[in-house]
Amino acid sequence: MAGIGFALRDLMRKEGLFALVESQLHGVIVVAGPWFFTIIAMALPGLLHGEAGSAHTTSFVTLLLYVFSTTLVVTSPLAIGLTRRLSDLLYGGREDALISAFVGTLLLALLACGPIVVGGAALLDLPPDVLAQAVVAEGLVTLSWIAAPMLSTLRAFRPLTGAYAAGTLAFAGWLRLSGSDAVSDLLFGFNLGMAVNNAIAIGLLLRSFPGRSDGLFAVLDTMRRYWELPVGGLLYGLGIWADKWLMWGAPERLVDSVGLSTYPTYDTAAFIAYVTTVPGLGLFIVRAETDLHERCRALYGAIGRHASRQQLDQARNDLIVSFVGTSRDVALLQLSITALCLLLPTVPLDLLSVPHVGVFMFRFAVLGAAFQSGAMMLCIVLFYFDSRRDVMIVHGVFLLLNVVCTGATLLAGLPSYGMGFAVAATLTFAVAFFLVRRALLRLLYLAFVRQNEAVAAQSELPPPPDRRFATTLGPSPDA
Repeated sequence: MAGIGFALRDLMRKEGLFALVESQLHGVIVVAGPWFFTIIAMALPGLLHGEAGSAHTTSFVTLLLYVFSTTLVVTSPLAIGLTRRLSDLLYGGREDALISAFVGTLLLALLACGPIVVGGAALLDLPPDVLAQAVVAEGLVTLSWIAAPMLSTLRAFRPLTGAYAAGTLAFAGWLRLSGSDAVSDLLFGFNLGMAVNNAIAIGLLLRSFPGRSDGLFAVLDTMRRYWELPVGGLLYGLGIWADKWLMWGAPERLVDSVGLSTYPTYDTAAFIAYVTTVPGLGLFIVRAETDLHERCRALYGAIGRHASRQQLDQARNDLIVSFVGTSRDVALLQLSITALCLLLPTVPLDLLSVPHVGVFMFRFAVLGAAFQSGAMMLCIVLFYFDSRRDVMIVHGVFLLLNVVCTGATLLAGLPSYGMGFAVAATLTFAVAFFLVRRALLRLLYLAFVRQNEAVAAQSELPPPPDRRFATTLGPSPDA
């Protein structure tokens, strides 16, 4: 599943500044393509028409927020189940079954979004043309979320980036040609851009993985077998949006003409904060995850060759040293960006005409986003060790803390808005760090006991080994 990361790493290793910048740009698209496209789409009408505060533009952005949040929550369990299904198929050399797994999961996702569409149509007083475009947007964004795991397996990073660029240009071109800021026209332009992007992406998939149509809904069996994955995915989606949904009930919220509530100042601060995490996530995908993948293959390859205990300890220690080194690079990049935003918060806010009352919200959001992205990277590490339940715990902790802490800040009043998210993300990162550290120190135990089906089937598993490791993530004294 890290295929595109290796292609980007090869690009980054070429000489020249342009190769480094290009690899990071493509990494941004790989990490957060649909999310980044939606943010640009929200900003384009105001940038091109100069009507960021108009009622129509506000309604358009509000509808996109609801489409974006509902599709992410609904598709997260299916997307993570599809990711596991795809990785199993790739490992088994069954690339001809990838497309059928993707199509089946997409149909299930669209079916799962049905109740949301029906409920929205019944509860919201939307004009028929706006409702029709909103339903299409729900389907197109759902498609982009489900396609994301498939696209990560490709090495064609330039066409993938070109797909998002073409979609953005299509939306911008429509805005210029139509000259209209009606909600239905804005949604049509968004759908046009998303359709162009999705069409190119699906074309890349069909060209790369021509396949057969059997096993259409085999992802359901994968989700049942590895139930921690869809549960964790659902908790992940709910956790990301929990604080935003709660803040939409704040006294300072805005309610548009159809009754949808948002808090533009808080929402904009949060989205800008998430943008600051994209370079770090891109570096993680390009460098840290690819190195981790290679070290894991070396470790499990040594196990498959029946290597000696000394050789296994060396492979484990090499993995830990490599992980610590690459993680340090990612952390330094993210901390530098976060510190810059904390020192100069008004610069990005002024660019988007956000009131200065959002400065403290932005600072809290930047701090929280940095720790949340760190926790997400650590969850990817846990997936490499098949620690599915630990990932589910991390997402569950974040959801619980985000709800409780954000609720407490709502009661405390305006000056504390955003602090709940920051506290929740920081504590969640601490939990994820502890679980990753424990997994790294128990790698051989996990491989020989927890991940050994013959042993794991027993009613009583052998206990973990005695703690004979140093306090730092390094070689054990007896290695």
